[in-house]
Amino acid sequence: MGIATAGALIVFPGTSQGSAEGPYYFKCVGPLADGQTIAASISLSSKELTVGQQLVINWQLGDAQRSVKVPDPLNPNHDKGGHLAVTARVKAHGVWTGQGAIDSTGTRLVEADDLRTGKPLSLGLVSPGLATAEKAGAGSIEVGPIILDLADVESTWNNDFTPVGDFSHWYGPGWNLVNDPLAYHGKTHYGQDLREAKNEGDEATFTFVGTGVDLFGDKKNDMSEFTLVTDQGNPPDEASERYNAYWQVAGERRVLERFPAATDLPYGKYTVTVKNQTQDKFARVDAWKVYANTADNLNASPYRTVCSPEPKFPLIPLTVTAGGGGNESPSPDPSGNPSQTPSGNPSVTPSVTPTTTPSTPPSGSPTPTGNQSRPPAPQENFTPLVSVVVQGTPTPTATTTVTLTSTPTVAQVAITPLGGAQTGEAPERSNPGAAVLVAGALLLMGGMLSGFKLLRRRAAHAGER
Repeated sequence: MGIATAGALIVFPGTSQGSAEGPYYFKCVGPLADGQTIAASISLSSKELTVGQQLVINWQLGDAQRSVKVPDPLNPNHDKGGHLAVTARVKAHGVWTGQGAIDSTGTRLVEADDLRTGKPLSLGLVSPGLATAEKAGAGSIEVGPIILDLADVESTWNNDFTPVGDFSHWYGPGWNLVNDPLAYHGKTHYGQDLREAKNEGDEATFTFVGTGVDLFGDKKNDMSEFTLVTDQGNPPDEASERYNAYWQVAGERRVLERFPAATDLPYGKYTVTVKNQTQDKFARVDAWKVYANTADNLNASPYRTVCSPEPKFPLIPLTVTAGGGGNESPSPDPSGNPSQTPSGNPSVTPSVTPTTTPSTPPSGSPTPTGNQSRPPAPQENFTPLVSVVVQGTPTPTATTTVTLTSTPTVAQVAITPLGGAQTGEAPERSNPGAAVLVAGALLLMGGMLSGFKLLRRRAAHAGER
């Protein structure tokens, strides 16, 4: 895509509102606001741009967001709260070398009490979005959907359930469904049933969205060894665990035993495969526990809700003219030194210091959230995100810590003092103060010698008398 994108959903104090559009009304389909309407207004920093100038897009939600709430407030999966992710999208046409979506995305933690009581969910804030105009001409902004997802901090899924969002399961040949309402040491199987298989190589899968997953199963003297392999479909980048569920106490069965499969994964969609490793011994699946320490809208949660413009909104016109934009960053001179060179003593810090993070990124560059020059978010419990479209799915491993870093959009410019070597250090220079001190000392010594000779002459003259 030929545009720089970032997130946006509310006007921050001090942000130019420019041309306001709306309010617009969005019809929702999905469990968080099924058949309901939410409202939003959009403001553009300007409808008349020059090539290289940034267009800033801000969204503001109206009171109609009170329509958003969980449909199942008594669901025990809400006991530890959930992460609400919001993406508001527009599409740019005509004034970029390509066209694409400008996603405005943010996420916040909703407390358990707000979910369990069925209170309306505030959609919160996301960071301002921007795009850089790349060519002169007439263009437009098309208002797109608002996408909502809710990821419970912890959720338990029975061995059998109706697929929803990106959550699903699969059992290969040899897996049987067993109903078992009996209690063992005061515990019963989750949902009072389980799946089991006793042939070596029998496999089953569970697909989920989150940051970790555990298997709930049994321990008994008829249990097998089994493996749990978690990945995104791209082995060998995977988390692999092997367990022996054999329990030596004859006739004693332990249920709801926890077997961790993967932890501390980047939030995303994964599949965990359970495989029986022992012939004529049972591998059993009672339930799965999913963990989420954040959320986004790149993967569908069980609560995926899409609110679309209805009727379709008219395009917002834009005009881009050729010529230098006032928002473009100053470019360095051909010598490689900054255009504003400090004068006088090079050790003095110049009044204008180049930074690695310009307020206006170059055209076509992705804009990292962490390095943008923008007003701080005024709300707590708010995590702004930037939606990044990746060709191919990055595959994190459970044994590798992945740290995403942002590359500065301009190169660093080293300031070398005038006359210095290209090392970034100041050249050595003679000290005129030391020369003055040496000359003064020589003159003083000369005067003392002259005085000593004069005293000797006077003494000799007195002796002759």
